Amino acid sequence: MAGGSAAELILFIAAIVIAASVAGTLTSEVDRVSDAISAQSLDVAGEIRADAEIVSDPGAGVYNDTSENVTIHVRNTGASDLPADPGTVDLLLDGEYVTGATVTVVDGGDSWHRGDVVRIEFATGGLAPDTDHRLKLVVRGDEEVFRFRT
Repeated sequence: MAGGSAAELILFIAAIVIAASVAGTLTSEVDRVSDAISAQSLDVAGEIRADAEIVSDPGAGVYNDTSENVTIHVRNTGASDLPADPGTVDLLLDGEYVTGATVTVVDGGDSWHRGDVVRIEFATGGLAPDTDHRLKLVVRGDEEVFRFRT
């Protein structure tokens, strides 16, 4: 009988060691998933707080034939302030990425506070007259589309 008890004790200890290993592995994996979810939620929270609306009137002539510039006005309708610099916004005009845009707060200042309007200007190199155009504005994940005619 003593031999049977020793074998059962060895199997019991082996089962405990295996169970502890599995529990340790699961705990570390749950921690990793939890950290990933926390990081993702911070990114999503930042995107939710950033929101913008194009307030320009498409019929008011956002394109200047003489300077070949497009000028639009955008209001910060999000919950957070944004820097008033070209790195804050991405622009695509008729599917082409726009570089060299200037971003200026209409009331002055360096920060684009909630409720403030910025003027975004960029050169186009010339747009054909009497044609429809599509401008896509992306501000920290928030996308707006603006259609206008030259």
